[in-house]
Amino acid sequence: MRAGRLVNDGHQPSDQVVERRRQWQALKPTLFTAGNKLVCHREWGRFAMYQRALATPAFEAFIRDPDSFFYQGRMLKDGDSTTVMAITLDGQTYVVKRYNLRNVWYGIRRLFRPTRAWRCWSSAHMLQTFGVATPAPVLMLERRWGPLRRQAYYMTALVEGPDVLQFVGDEPINSARWQQTLARFRDLLQTMREHHVVHGDMKATNFVVTDDALVVLDLDATREVRNRRAFRHYFNRDIRRWLANWRHRPDLLPVLQDNSPDR
Repeated sequence: MRAGRLVNDGHQPSDQVVERRRQWQALKPTLFTAGNKLVCHREWGRFAMYQRALATPAFEAFIRDPDSFFYQGRMLKDGDSTTVMAITLDGQTYVVKRYNLRNVWYGIRRLFRPTRAWRCWSSAHMLQTFGVATPAPVLMLERRWGPLRRQAYYMTALVEGPDVLQFVGDEPINSARWQQTLARFRDLLQTMREHHVVHGDMKATNFVVTDDALVVLDLDATREVRNRRAFRHYFNRDIRRWLANWRHRPDLLPVLQDNSPDR
């Protein structure tokens, strides 16, 4: 199935899809306010949201000085735009992604826009509501100067497992686990299509294979696209990016194309 044939919006959504959409619309306004499940920490220099079940002195300390925890953590990625660390709070290991301000002009452009941590926090809750596996969102933190946004942090649960690129390299093609993972990816694409969700960066390394699920990482560009024509464009671009992962494995391309969601 070629990328251009993957989207079909002519069918009626199922009852489950309708119910999940309703749940998401109800949840969305609560994600940045205090409630039964979430703590909202708001002051002049910072804004944070995190799970109330994790409201401990350690989390308050992280909010006050997140970078001090980086020196105690394990580096997972050190890039110009992002730094990713594994840190331990209250005996539990989490993954923290820090969004760096690469230069002054980049920082100025970001002052008035929702940070990528803000968007990841929202997108992770959205995906979970739609039944997509993604690392549990734990905390989002924005350093601010009043209403102006600066550096930001996004914390999730740690998910152990190989990414899809490693998995395909190690797992025999057509093994039971390989077929299970392929089916899970097909289900993911179907869910994205039903809910008009695009990922925005379908690198194979952004998907982790566990015993229970195919886990979606890196939600910086993940979003709903309600306009059908725009969604079709971005969704098919996601598919093309996904297939580009396997240019070095031409034997896989026919299988991956045939296992994309049908009409």
